Amino acid sequence: MVYTCRDMSHRIDLPLLHDHHTHTSLYAALEGLPDLRGLAAGEARALLAAQPRDRLGLVKGWRNDRLALGAADLAELPPLVIVNASLHGHALTPAALPFVAELWPEFAERWADPAWAERNLPRLFVFYGRVAGLGPEKLAAHMGALEAVGLGSTEDLITAGSEALAVIAASPYRDRVSSWATPEVYETLSASERAALRGVKLFVDGSLGAKSAALGRPFLGGEPGVLVRDGNRLGGDVLRAASDGAGVAVHAIGELAVELAIRAFETARREGLSIPLARIEHAQFITRDQAFRARDLGVVLSMQPNFNADSVDYVDRLPAPLPERNDPFRMLIDEAGFVPGRDLVFGSDGMPHGPENALQWSLFPAVPGQRLSLDELIAGYGPARGIGSPLAGGGITLSIDDDARTVRLLAPERTES
Repeated sequence: MVYTCRDMSHRIDLPLLHDHHTHTSLYAALEGLPDLRGLAAGEARALLAAQPRDRLGLVKGWRNDRLALGAADLAELPPLVIVNASLHGHALTPAALPFVAELWPEFAERWADPAWAERNLPRLFVFYGRVAGLGPEKLAAHMGALEAVGLGSTEDLITAGSEALAVIAASPYRDRVSSWATPEVYETLSASERAALRGVKLFVDGSLGAKSAALGRPFLGGEPGVLVRDGNRLGGDVLRAASDGAGVAVHAIGELAVELAIRAFETARREGLSIPLARIEHAQFITRDQAFRARDLGVVLSMQPNFNADSVDYVDRLPAPLPERNDPFRMLIDEAGFVPGRDLVFGSDGMPHGPENALQWSLFPAVPGQRLSLDELIAGYGPARGIGSPLAGGGITLSIDDDARTVRLLAPERTES
């Protein structure tokens, strides 16, 4: 048993866990930057307007479904890159364009094209990190913040490159962060840097927040979703990674994207290629047939229980019956035979980090088929093989109220001196 429960107070003690899907180098670079998360519209607008006007700034945590920023709004603001909380989607103010044009002319020209943005998302992540800057202090602050919410180790699904790898390797956290790289970044790395990676990260579709996930049907507003890679390109990328002995993680949210990912892994098997670790990231709308095929291939599903909330948050865009089909954990475990911690692993995508939100939406989901037991969730958040164990002795305490259907992170108890 990996946790203890103090039954009298219904408080749960958890050790520090492992986040199988986040973006450590990017989130660390964004540490300390202005954040729109949780702000009312008026507060958010005031924060944007208060940023410096003599240099390019980056603001994180934007929810475009809650704060509309039209051309007239952007025209009044300082030079800013405003990044969506999902990391899919952004806005540039007119004052930012000269700065951006100097750093990345193509972005300055194409920033308002959603399809271009989804196709270039990994490059955008690197750009965001470059503007924000990553250093030892930011990494330490980020890892400390993760410990405070119950995480001792992470997987960085998109490393920004050699510079980010060097910062992590020179830090006390080098055994607690494992990294993946996009093909574009992978090609720039040395042989020793490639060998240190878990594998290559590939994108097939976008996100629900940006209405760019490839659902196989339009969003309620008519948006068709975006395929970043077609089947042929994805298959070629998987074969190249497998030939190099690298693991493969495929971002696929919608049913259509999941299908392309599974077909690519099936092709690799027919070609006789062995992939050290084959993962599908997110897999929110995986079907029953796809689940059985993925299990038979030995594919690991890397999912985010906190995204159970999408069944509530995105009813404004998801056509029926997709809100009920999101994150079908009970089907995956009870029917397809996936086992949490073995071939079903959990992370947060940083939205937000830590098990508090994941437990909230697992123990008390809006859709019954999303429910996970405490044992299942903790097993799925367990340390990955080959990664340094979380800090010994660390942990958090959560309060679970079954009547109120809430999970709450408790502050550490203080001992009077």
